[in-house]
Order: sequence, then structure tokens, then C-alpha cells
Amino acid sequence: NKEVALGIFFASKDICQMSFAPLAAILTSKTSANTALIVSTVGLGLATFVFAEATTFWQLLLARGAQGAASAAVMCGGMSLIAETHPQNIRGSAMGLAQTGLAFGLLCGPLIGGLLFQRLGRRRTFRLAAGIVLANAAAMVGLMGLAPPERTEQKEKNGKKSSLVASSKRLLVNHDIMAVTASTFIIHAVLGVIKPLSQVVLDTEFGMTMMKRSFVISIATVAYFITAPFSGWLSDRMSRPRLVALSLVLMSGSSAFFALRHLGIWAFYTCVALLGVALGVQKSSSTSLLADLVDKHELGEYSVVYALSDVADSLGLIIGPIVGLWLSQVFSHSVGVLAIGALCLLLAPVVLRIQ
Repeated sequence: NKEVALGIFFASKDICQMSFAPLAAILTSKTSANTALIVSTVGLGLATFVFAEATTFWQLLLARGAQGAASAAVMCGGMSLIAETHPQNIRGSAMGLAQTGLAFGLLCGPLIGGLLFQRLGRRRTFRLAAGIVLANAAAMVGLMGLAPPERTEQKEKNGKKSSLVASSKRLLVNHDIMAVTASTFIIHAVLGVIKPLSQVVLDTEFGMTMMKRSFVISIATVAYFITAPFSGWLSDRMSRPRLVALSLVLMSGSSAFFALRHLGIWAFYTCVALLGVALGVQKSSSTSLLADLVDKHELGEYSVVYALSDVADSLGLIIGPIVGLWLSQVFSHSVGVLAIGALCLLLAPVVLRIQ
């Protein structure tokens, strides 16, 4: 069954990313943030190369799972590296810049990949992509090396007081950390249910072709790309908990405009744009806030908190579609999205209580 196979294929990346996030934290803690980032980038390049040579579905599934595992270490190592080397007063701008790079890849990757696929075919396209990723890893070795980076004074203080196990236990019982992690989960749960339903709605209710639907969905990526650096800059100048709470309100607004799409296509455009803005604000501000909380409560390793955030990210993208699509089948598309979007409003006051 092609539909089932595609569902398993795309879900495998998030499942593996979630499963390997704790191992990514261990790798980052036991080596260094830049070592974890470089090693995982090499793994990502090798997994991409497998896509070029794969001849069966199971080989493709293995490569997709390997991409998820490598992505966990890329995110954990990358975010930890920024947190370790940037003090609190400029950390938000650095996180925002990193999120901008991610958004740029999401925006350009499908477009360039599609054009190359048409001209070069599958194997050459994936070989070229794998080569670019491996060249990126080589450049990182040249620029950073494998030695641990020079850390901020606060990081040195935390690192001396907490082991990896102790840090993990203290993180899991810290209410502020769990509130920010919950915001990551629920934001991605809304994203996870809107993504598949948007394809159905744009096709059945607005009669859009695949190309037009892709254009509409790209509005979210453009909004994310524009918002991420600005929200990162803003998080260095105002309360980061307020920005995370704002992202939850924006995502709730996105779900509301999804339900108001009967008013016209403009409502759906607004839904998609708000979704991208909410993601940009939440990712830039929450990654900085998590590092701040680790410093404030002297919780030790940044890698553990970013692994926890990565688990919440992947879990939201898995559970969100399951629950949302079930509610959509039982009631309606709008009910499925609104139900999860309402949880954003319930969580916002909890995040605002973070000092």
C-alpha cells in the first residue's frame, strides 16, 4: 500500500530523531559540542548517500531513520555549541541566526532539489547533496577543530557542579524547564496536524493544484525565515518567557483562522503565515530560555536540555497528527485543529510565570 508505506517512511525520521536524542546528549557531553556536531554531520552525509544508491524500500527506510538519528545529534550539538560560547545577553541573536539558516534550507532545499532531480535524476542529485553535506563537515573541522570550544564563565561553573546523570534528573523535575518543553511539544503538535489537513483542504475546498498548494505552504517557511532572526534579536532585549507565551497565542490564532477558512482563502493564508511566525518566535526564544534556565538553576549540561527539547519536538509531530486527524474524522477538520490549538492558550499563562 503506497499511502501506508509513505506514512511509515516520513514518520521514521521523527521516531528515530526522538529515540536517539538521549544518545545525542551523551555524545555531546562525553566529547564536546563541536565534535558531536561534526560527527553527526558526517552521519547525515552518509545517510544521504544511501538514498542515491538504495534499490529497495527498506534501504530507503534505513536511510531515513539514519537521517533522524543524525539530525538529533546535529540539533543537540549545534544548540549546545551556541549556548556554551555565547553569554546570555547575546545568546538570543545567535540562536535566531541559527534558526534562520534552518529556515533558509527548508525554503531552498525543495526548490533546488526538485530542479536538480529533473535535470540530473535521483542518484546524481543525492550524490551531490551528500557531497555538499560532507564538505560542510570538513569545513567545520577546519574552522572549529575537535577540541572543546572556549566556554562562558557560567558554563564552566555549571559544568563543575553537575554530572550528566545528576543534570538529567534535575532537569526532569524542574517546572520551568518542563513548561518550555511543553510549549515546544504543543507548537509542533499543531504544526503536525495542520500540515496534512492543509493539503486536503486546499484540494477539496479550494480546488488548488499541487503547485499552488506548495506555494501556499511555503508562506509559512518564508514567515519563519523572516521572523526567526528578529525574534532572536528581540529576545536579547525583552522577557524570553513572554516571547514563548506570545508564540503559543500566535499558534492558537493560526488554528482559529484555519477554522475560519470558509470566509475566504485570505483566512487560510493568514493561518499559514501565523504558523510560520509562531514557529520562528518559539524556536528562537525557547532555545535561549532553556539555556538561561540551565544557568539560573545550575543544572549542568546544555546538551541534556536540548535533547529533551528535541524529544518534545519529534513527539509533537508524531502525536499531533494522530490525535488531530482522529478528531477530524470523528467531528470535522476544524475541530481537530482547534482542539490542539486551544491547548496553546492554556499553556501560555504557565509559561508567563517563569521568572
